[in-house]
Amino acid sequence: MRQTLLLLLFFLFRNSEAATSGVVNLRPKQNVNSVGIGDRFGGIGTSSDESDHFKLLAADGDSLLVGARNAVYNLSLSTLSVNHKIDWKPPAEHIEECIMKGKSKTDCQNYIRVLARKSAGVSLVCGTHAFSPKCREYTVTDYGIRNTRQFDGQGISPYDPKHNSSALYIPGTNQLYAATVTDFVGNDALIYRKTIDETASTKSANIRTQSYDARVLNAPNFVATFVYKEHVYFWFREIASEAIDNNEESQIYARVARVCKNDKGGARPANERWTTYLKARLNCSLPSGSSPFYFNELKAVSDPIDAGNNDHVVYTVFSTPDSDVRMSAVCKFSMKKIREEFDNGTFKHQNNAQSMWMAYNRNEVPKPRPGSCTPDSTKLPENTVSFILHHPLLHRPISAVSAPLLVEGADRADLTQITVLPRVKAVGGHSYDVLFIGTSDGKVLKVVEVDGNATVIQAAIVFQKGVPVVNLLTTKDNVVIVSSDEIASLPVHNCAQQTSCSKCVQLQDPHCAWDSSIARCVHGGSWTGDQYIQNMVFGQSEQCPEGIIVREVFDDNENGDAQPEAVSRNVYAKEHSTVTVLLVAAVASLISLIIGAFIGIRINRWTASSEPHRSASSTSGSDYDSFGRARLTRHDSLTTATKVDHGFVPQSKQSMDATSLVMSMNATHHPMSMSQHGSGINTPSRDKNAIVTSINQNTLPRDYKVKKVYL
Repeated sequence: MRQTLLLLLFFLFRNSEAATSGVVNLRPKQNVNSVGIGDRFGGIGTSSDESDHFKLLAADGDSLLVGARNAVYNLSLSTLSVNHKIDWKPPAEHIEECIMKGKSKTDCQNYIRVLARKSAGVSLVCGTHAFSPKCREYTVTDYGIRNTRQFDGQGISPYDPKHNSSALYIPGTNQLYAATVTDFVGNDALIYRKTIDETASTKSANIRTQSYDARVLNAPNFVATFVYKEHVYFWFREIASEAIDNNEESQIYARVARVCKNDKGGARPANERWTTYLKARLNCSLPSGSSPFYFNELKAVSDPIDAGNNDHVVYTVFSTPDSDVRMSAVCKFSMKKIREEFDNGTFKHQNNAQSMWMAYNRNEVPKPRPGSCTPDSTKLPENTVSFILHHPLLHRPISAVSAPLLVEGADRADLTQITVLPRVKAVGGHSYDVLFIGTSDGKVLKVVEVDGNATVIQAAIVFQKGVPVVNLLTTKDNVVIVSSDEIASLPVHNCAQQTSCSKCVQLQDPHCAWDSSIARCVHGGSWTGDQYIQNMVFGQSEQCPEGIIVREVFDDNENGDAQPEAVSRNVYAKEHSTVTVLLVAAVASLISLIIGAFIGIRINRWTASSEPHRSASSTSGSDYDSFGRARLTRHDSLTTATKVDHGFVPQSKQSMDATSLVMSMNATHHPMSMSQHGSGINTPSRDKNAIVTSINQNTLPRDYKVKKVYL
């Protein structure tokens, strides 16, 4: 516990800039308890062994295609009712063989992990199939849904349902891009392109990354795959071959990789290998002096969102490694910036396993540039193909557009998933991206980005505590939330929960505005008319009947029942996050320590400077100074040794009188001043001749004092 607190305080001091910039532990403007509310599917299973392990695989018009344990569901998007269900369970002998290989009965089922609509009425379905991946094509006929084809799913679907994989089907080319593993134990990770309905001529178009090469893929966890212009992008996290810490332990880095859609592989013998595969590190970090605080583990990625200026942005969820101070963050990346780095960036190079990773000399990079798309990659020079196989990593990380939009601290649940409802129109015509972010404790945060700053509009409890959100999907009116056992569909707004103009405006929700004609917080589409009151930038409006409320605190009630309450200017403690409170306490303690030390030094100096000018009468009859040490004044007998502490004087000197003691100190070869004792106060200067004369006359100067000396 003590170590955890120290780590947390260390982080707070290192990241004071972020803590004060308003991105850490943002408080939601309203809380909603949506457990059991809205359209629902599933939620009957109780134990993990009976879980359906839902995975939202595709949205097709008015239908949702959901993969599950031994089944595929076609659900109505509007009601979540079942349109069709396909049962596909492995044969008993396959399950038994899987168990014989050491796997559990729970894992030795068929978990659907790849699903794509090939054409009207034809769907491609692939599953783990008791650790023996299989794929099928299902066709809708007048007599129902029929299995028309089955083939090996190796390299398309993972073996283990716990493996993170992704897949993308491109109908135009009838090709499937898969990022998964291709062996039973999960050691051979790959990025693979396979032509469905392959013939002898198209089979040669199946290409992949090279096997068991840590420079290419090193124990990856794949997160997302999508097409952007002429490339296919793969987002994942992996063990970084280029990063080994001081304890010789591996580190996880977030990556983005890409290949050209028209890559045909190289000339033999590289005809089954990518010639355009490149990858780069993603940098999502908090600025903190000379050493940024990195969020290295990529967890979720949105689809590309149009940002104008011929650019798209991608919203991502990152986290720190699993620890007592685990944190999550949301970062935004520019696709234009990613493309520029892939097209022009420097390659990273390592001469041998013991040498440092360095930037490769640009002048030595072969032409055409490795990783660039060409009409026929089979005609590329051998040195270009060889270079890309040995140097797939770019040297410079790709940084986010800005610092994280949102950071959830160690006392908050992990962020797990993200989806974006783009360009939501607000009153006045401006459009904003609205983010829906799932958490590990069954909540969904609704976040809006305004001028680069994030506002948490709402925190909705969707599932019971402890049930993480595993998938999210948005439509114009609803957000679909998926857990392993239950699927829910909820409206994208809860405007009616606010009952006053100021509270409605304070939401800063582009979906909500105060309708002054009916005195209600409403959801609108076109926002025609001048009766709507909304302020997305400040969350306050003078148009409200009650005027501008200085500040309102929204209750953090887990049930979401409580309404916001207005507070006065001097009530702030309730609205501070744990991070802010700890930071203020730590800074206050440090300032108090500095002030106390400064005052102590000043008092000591004042005392030392005033002591030589005090007369014996000013001591009020005390024989001890302010430090508890014995005084020797002009009223004391110079021949008396009773006030000399004999315990600290050598035995041969115990019969000395005070004068002899002073003379012996003058004769010492190494005098020790008070400052050498660490007091920081220098002994007042005296004329040496006057002192010796006084000693010879058996007297000391009136204001001279001899203090106890420790030898």
